[in-house]
Amino acid sequence: MVSSRGLGVALALALAALGCSRAAPDATPDGALRLFLERMEVATDDPRAMSEAYELLGKNAKHNLDERAARASLVEGKRVSPREMLAMGRFGLRFRPKNMTARVEGDSAVVSVTGSDPQERADIACVREGAAWRIEPELPPLSIQQRRPDGGR
Repeated sequence: MVSSRGLGVALALALAALGCSRAAPDATPDGALRLFLERMEVATDDPRAMSEAYELLGKNAKHNLDERAARASLVEGKRVSPREMLAMGRFGLRFRPKNMTARVEGDSAVVSVTGSDPQERADIACVREGAAWRIEPELPPLSIQQRRPDGGR
């Protein structure tokens, strides 16, 4: 027979184990996308949120923003951070997500996002990097930089 004290200890250990096993928000593709959207929405009020959103991007997206920041730095004459390329304060959703469904194939996934209207739909690519999922949004391609005949940019 188990004493009430023994049962209490066992219950406490079971609850502690459950609390420790909670998956990170970016452990799934749709979780990473939800976290990214949340961070972007609060970024105008919380500057740390922009950095957190940037960290949720995949390697390709970060590379794209790194290149854009380098070009912007040349134009502005001062260093521009890749995080600044996320355009703080200009982020807006085309629709409010109602449902997210992830289709995972190995280390790649597509999160299908739908809204309340049938036309409200978007597919967002994600990649697994280690134990976490990262967002690979469709960014406009970088234009090829033209060089002037005199060697300038």
